[in-house]
Order: sequence, then structure tokens, then C-alpha cells
Amino acid sequence: MQTAYSRVTVVTAERTIDLALPSALPLSDVLPQVMRYAAPDTAPGSPTSWTLAPLGGATLALSQTLSDAGVLDGDVLELRAQQDDVRPATVEDVRDTVEDSVDASGGVWSTLTTRSYTVLLGSVLLAVLGIGSWLTTRLDGSGALAGAGDPAPAGIVVAALLFATWWAATLARVLDAQVAAATAMVWAAVLGSAIGDRAEVDTWEVLAFAVVAVAVTAGVARLLTPAATAHLAAAAVLLVVGLAHAVVDATSAPVEQATRILPVLALLTVGTIPLISLSVGGVASADYRVRHVGRLDLTALQARYRASNAVLIGSLVGIALVVVWGGIALDLRDDPWDRTLAVSLAVAATLRSRLFSRTPHMLPLRTAGLVVVAFVASRFTIEHADAAPWLAVVVAAAMLAAIGLTSAPMSDITRARVKRLLNILEFLVVVDLLVVLCGAIGIYERIGGIF
Repeated sequence: MQTAYSRVTVVTAERTIDLALPSALPLSDVLPQVMRYAAPDTAPGSPTSWTLAPLGGATLALSQTLSDAGVLDGDVLELRAQQDDVRPATVEDVRDTVEDSVDASGGVWSTLTTRSYTVLLGSVLLAVLGIGSWLTTRLDGSGALAGAGDPAPAGIVVAALLFATWWAATLARVLDAQVAAATAMVWAAVLGSAIGDRAEVDTWEVLAFAVVAVAVTAGVARLLTPAATAHLAAAAVLLVVGLAHAVVDATSAPVEQATRILPVLALLTVGTIPLISLSVGGVASADYRVRHVGRLDLTALQARYRASNAVLIGSLVGIALVVVWGGIALDLRDDPWDRTLAVSLAVAATLRSRLFSRTPHMLPLRTAGLVVVAFVASRFTIEHADAAPWLAVVVAAAMLAAIGLTSAPMSDITRARVKRLLNILEFLVVVDLLVVLCGAIGIYERIGGIF
């Protein structure tokens, strides 16, 4: 039954209070009384406008009375923050409104954009030219692209790209500096190969020149800017693998064995990379210092974390490049063991990426595996012309299957079960990788044949 006053209980996050409120007055007149008794403690960022609402119900308008809202004696009301006015804004001047929208959307071409565009465009063009020059020289020996076999032009390009790396890190964006540094490493490989060719040395020495030139260039880029930390880590991985391959080539051992073993070893070391990156980047020593010595500045810790993260990403990129090189080189051979090893390497790389949870850490290995799979599938369709038209259908079917699997809702329990199954699958794939590797390097043939 409604009377001149409604005896209600008002609740807030801090208190509960019984009040008798006028039923015929609009809520805007009643709220000042309520706020005197039930106002929450103010805090920075707290709402400045309040209203009432039935507990668990819709908010009451300030122009509404308790009687109109059907509030009866004994009802419980909640003191809530008044929502912002959501009435649509009216347009008074179309031209001004459009101009304001365009200005607010950003994307204005500025001096920074010009600098970034210059570095990116030049780096991409030089990267394409460098890769094309190297491939032309290595594959057919024609040297069709100018400067491919001459160290002088390659050295000039490396120096120019290193300057662009420093300049972009100072006056443009970090991403621009990283792209320029990566392109400088490409041309460093061209430079090292050109020096080896000019010296007329053996193939293993040419490879050693190339990987050393890449490592030196990455080191110089790191001295110029911390943005090249990941490049130095990737170069270190390539240096170790390249020198190991060169040593095998320099001995009497078959060089094909290095192509089989080195990518597998690189992939198996993925689990140790996070610990190495924490040590090299300084996070491990920072933890020891905080625990046993004293305090550490937050800025210094953040810098160490960025360095460790860059070392991790760069190392994974280096391993991914080794996987791509090994997978493609193995698939180009006619030996069934080698071609099977290429596929096993790609699948293992894709599954090993699950060791990480952050996208930048997962992408290198996952991309490397997909690149090798794409190369294997493309070469298969070239050898089997009747299967070529169906390659696109297979890719589309795989895409639809992935869409269906990722669209299915999964509870935490189901997700944990799927993860466990994938862990078992990864273990089996790694075992298969080692079994196939043993067959590829000839162990089964030497002990009398198992397969």
C-alpha cells in the first residue's frame, strides 16, 4: 500500500540504512536527503552523480517519483552511479563534424611517416635485391644482378643500412630500425659470400665467411641501437649452425649429414632458450641481486626484461630459419628418408611452438613449420600434375577444419584435456623425428636394416 512516505531500505557498498522517503516528489528532490545519510565514501575516480534502483532491477530516472516507480513500504533500494547521458548527439554542422572525425581518427602523413616510409621502402627493395642477387649467383652462376659477386657494392650497402638502422632508431620508429638491421644482415651474407668467391676458397670457407659477416653486422647494429638485440641473438644461432656445417664440410664426413642433424638439434634445444635468454638478458642476475644484495631500480629491471625478451625472440627466429633451411634442403633430395625427415621436422616445429604462450614467441617456429609444409606440398604437386588442382581444395579444407575447431566452445576441463592430448602428440612426433633421423643418416642400414 502506497502512502505519502515510503519506508524503504537503502543499501550501498559500505552501509545499509532504513529511510522514510516522500512518494510524490521526483527522485532528483529526494536524492539529496538520501545522500546525507547513505553517501558512499568518496575516492578518486568515483561517480559524482547517483540514483536509486530496486535491488537487481533497472535504474530509476531522476524525474520519476517513488510512487510512479511502484516502490512500496519495505522495498530495498540500491544507491547506484548515474549512467552517462546516452541520448544521441545532434549534428549542427556537417562539415565541422566530419573534420573533427577525420582529425580524431589519426593517420595524418607527418614527417615521422615520411622517415618511416623511406627506411621501410629502401630496406624492402634492398632485401629483395640482395636475396635475388645471392640466389642468382648460387643457383646458376650467371651473376645476372649487378654487384652480386663483387664485395665492394655489398659492403657499401651494408654500411648504408647500418647508418639507416642508427638513424631510424634515433629519428623514426624502432620497427624501422629493426627492418633496416635485418636487411643489413641479408647483405652481410651477400658480402661474405662475395669475399669467399673472390678469394676462390672452398665452399665451407665461403659459408664461414658469410655467417661471420652476418654476426659481425648484427653486433655492429646492436652497438648502434638496443633495437637490434634480437638480431644479434638470431645471428648467434646462425653462426653456431653455420660454423658447425662448415666444420663438417671441411672434414671427410658427408656434408649431407650436417643438413640432417643440425636442424633437428636446433629444434631440440628450444626448451633451453628461455633460460638462456633470462641469463643473457640479465633478469636472472636481477633476481639474485634483489634476493641477496639489495634493491633494483624498476627502470633497470624493465630494460633487462626487454633485453631478455629480445634475446628469446631472436633465438627462436634463428632456429626457425635453420628449420626452414633444413626442411627445404632435405625435401629437394630424392631420398625418401630425407623427404620424410623434412615433413617430420615441419610438424615438430609447429608443435614445439606450443611451449610458449605469447604470440611473438610462438610465431617463428609455427611459421617455419608451415613454410616447410607449403614447400613440400608445392613440390609434390609439381611432381604429380594431376594433384595440382586439388592443392587449393586441401588448403581450403584445412582452413575450414581449423575454423570449426577454434569456433567450438570449450570449458576449462575440455581445454586441459585437449592440451594433454597435444602434449602426447608432440612427444610422439619428436620420437618419430628421431626415428626418421636415424634412418636418414643410415643407422638402420648399417645394423642390417630395420625398415
